[in-house]
Amino acid sequence: MGSLQSLMGMLPSIGAFQGLQKAADKVDEKQINRVEAIINSMTSYERNHHEAINGSRRKRIARGSGTTVQEVNNLLRQYAQMKKMFKQMGKPSFARRLAGMKLPGM
Repeated sequence: MGSLQSLMGMLPSIGAFQGLQKAADKVDEKQINRVEAIINSMTSYERNHHEAINGSRRKRIARGSGTTVQEVNNLLRQYAQMKKMFKQMGKPSFARRLAGMKLPGM
């Protein structure tokens, strides 16, 4: 498929896609590969139940992905934060706050 920058270059640079090209330039391809390696080192159960990943599983995932336990911990922490944020976005109170905000360009 190509690099993330080349994929982002194919998107139109208007509307919601306007700032994506600049964001794609800041993405570290090596970091994406590390995250992919960590996820591929997990079993399907671990992918579906991140809370079940204890210390020994974290060590095994780190060894299997060629990363450190700290990198595995960071990925799991980021995943938990994103999951919490998306859950908040689904609540009606979030939609009301978002409706009251003025978005740039509107």
